[in-house]
Amino acid sequence: MQRELKKEQTRTRIKEAAMSLFSEQGYEPTTVEAIAKLAGVAKGTFFNYFSSKDDLLCDLQGIFAISEAGKLKDTPGPLVPRLQLLVFELVKRFEMNKPLTRALFQAMLSRDSALNTHNKLLNALSEALLPLILQAQENGEIRKDMPAEMLAQQAFQSYFGTLIIWAMEEGDEPLDTRMTMSFELFFKGIAPQ
Repeated sequence: MQRELKKEQTRTRIKEAAMSLFSEQGYEPTTVEAIAKLAGVAKGTFFNYFSSKDDLLCDLQGIFAISEAGKLKDTPGPLVPRLQLLVFELVKRFEMNKPLTRALFQAMLSRDSALNTHNKLLNALSEALLPLILQAQENGEIRKDMPAEMLAQQAFQSYFGTLIIWAMEEGDEPLDTRMTMSFELFFKGIAPQ
């Protein structure tokens, strides 16, 4: 048990160091060496926990979304605007560029272990979102004729579909603009009829 606790503490230190450095200097200039140094671990130790800096970024995005979704549960007031803000915050906090986004998808889809990790995060995010969707349905903000699980799945498809199409296209439209439009359409589509 002590060993598992130590491993989790090390993983947490690496993630906290990465978030700090990503916030200070951005994703691209931040190196694995700098993350490891700030976390107080050897570079090789970093790779015991994450296969790459990109893998770490995916993990951080999922954890952020799950944490923020959990904060919304049982809070008074309309949920839909706060869910829209959550999507916007996710995009803003973890700024993505097109080459990085393509690399993340390639890494995630090319290895079973990466895909399994990603799917576990999606399942955890779905578990965090389902009570919110049910609450929004009860509040009359979201249509009730569709199961909450289906709506969560559609939200993921909207997010990842927007992300991958944006990454494949030429041009310099900001991701936050595209994601805002996609989720405005998504929320209009699930509004009560």
